[in-house]
Amino acid sequence: MKKQIKSILLIEDDKRLREVLHQELEERGYSMQSFAEFPDLDRVNTPDGVLLDLRVGNENGLDFIKMISAKFPGARVVMMSGFGSVASAVKSMQLGAENFLAKPVTPDMIVRAFAEEEPKAQASEEAEISLARMEREYIDYVLNTSNGNITQAAKKLGLHRQSLQRKLRKNIPNK
Repeated sequence: MKKQIKSILLIEDDKRLREVLHQELEERGYSMQSFAEFPDLDRVNTPDGVLLDLRVGNENGLDFIKMISAKFPGARVVMMSGFGSVASAVKSMQLGAENFLAKPVTPDMIVRAFAEEEPKAQASEEAEISLARMEREYIDYVLNTSNGNITQAAKKLGLHRQSLQRKLRKNIPNK
């Protein structure tokens, strides 16, 4: 039987979502610690569970899973993302996450994700990922590796800067 979650460390850069989840989960009896960026783990009270966004600013939540596991070995990690893909879900679970939620998430989804005995990836409700979504994920990845520099990312992608900007405007993800 898995450890029951009483305290949650929430790391989400979207202020509105972070505040809503913090309040809703606190009202359900969880002790909450919320951050807009990856915190110094030495300053965090040991959580039972960690709810972690895949992308926080320009940083990758997958990199943070290792640090969480090292600092809080008993903490259960649930990843969430508006850019979720099967590959992201699999990678997060290989690194130690127990579950993966595709945004938009609700407090009920989070409670269920931490309560599940058997982890299951919920990266997508579709059986297959669309080509447009895969393209957007790759563009986001390249942008991330280029530190948000559109010109540099466009060069890596073999696109004109304006073409990349049009693609980004066309597919603005919900965050």
